[in-house]
Amino acid sequence: MTKKPTIRDVAALAGVSPSTVSRVVTGQADVYMKPTTRSRVLQAIEELNYTPTRSAQRMRRKRCGIIGVLVPDISNPYFSLLARGVESIAFEKDYSTLICDSNHSEHRESRYLDLLVGEQVDGVVFVPVGVPDWPRINRMLDQGTRVVVADRCVEGLLGVEAANWQGSYSLTQHVLAQGHHRIAYIAGPPAVRTTQERVRGFEDAMAAVSCEPVAIRYGEYTFDSGHQLAMDIIKRDSVDALMAGDDLVALGAIRAAQANALHVPDDLSVTGFDAVPLLSIIHPELTSVRIPVFEIGQESMSMLARHIGAPELKEDRRILEVQLIPGASCRARLRNQENHCSPLLEDSQQGGDRRAQTSGGTK
Repeated sequence: MTKKPTIRDVAALAGVSPSTVSRVVTGQADVYMKPTTRSRVLQAIEELNYTPTRSAQRMRRKRCGIIGVLVPDISNPYFSLLARGVESIAFEKDYSTLICDSNHSEHRESRYLDLLVGEQVDGVVFVPVGVPDWPRINRMLDQGTRVVVADRCVEGLLGVEAANWQGSYSLTQHVLAQGHHRIAYIAGPPAVRTTQERVRGFEDAMAAVSCEPVAIRYGEYTFDSGHQLAMDIIKRDSVDALMAGDDLVALGAIRAAQANALHVPDDLSVTGFDAVPLLSIIHPELTSVRIPVFEIGQESMSMLARHIGAPELKEDRRILEVQLIPGASCRARLRNQENHCSPLLEDSQQGGDRRAQTSGGTK
């Protein structure tokens, strides 16, 4: 077996010291290194087909070269896409990623935080299940590990999130504009900032037209949670529309409607949130709010890279814009149905109808 060339072999062939070879390999050759010296080193590397080991590179830069990615549910297309966004930038910056799935469990999340502390990873992109485990987070920060919270906001930590309140407010306005007034909301975990912002956007839009929610129920961002909570609401209350805080929750709500012989959207309108591309294949196409989740992952990793090795941790936060995606799962309520909301909403709808007729459009 041919012996793999070492940095000392390259140094001997080029007639330089191993440290000079290291500076060329790591891109740290400074202005004081003669171009001819650098050229000899590069020629020796090519002749010997020398490839520096990652472990040696990491030892030289005093980092392990690994980024932890801790998400609540990697089987959820939303979090899978977020993790892919993180990985795409990590790969460009020569980092490996270690994916950890907390499965919506605070206990598992704490165990994974311990693992990442023990591995002394360079940084962590973190989507917390609820309130973060601050003792473990502080242990990370104390050892110099940077943490970026993705998709959710945690005061005191770096973060990248979406404009959840604005998206939820606009989506609720859209549902109201279809003439729906008996609306229930199925939310995610109450301790999560994302949930709080989406519920607040819903409540604010309802209050703006003097409409009271039929119900607001909290659960998990899962299909099963959406199905269970929707079944309970449908059996207890008369509703025109079910708004879900997540697309998977909305799919569970649609299944619950079907189980109760309700047709979506003729009998019941349903909306989601996130607009993950993979879920666009469902029928009827879901009315939702598109979150730039891949970009959230990318920006989280870019932010992490900017802070890794920085002597001082500075406040850094980004909020990315969202987009309303009208779909076939939410349709206009029949005119002969009673509307208990503010007359301002009815006047706005009638004005919209008149404008459509004036321009030659039809409802």
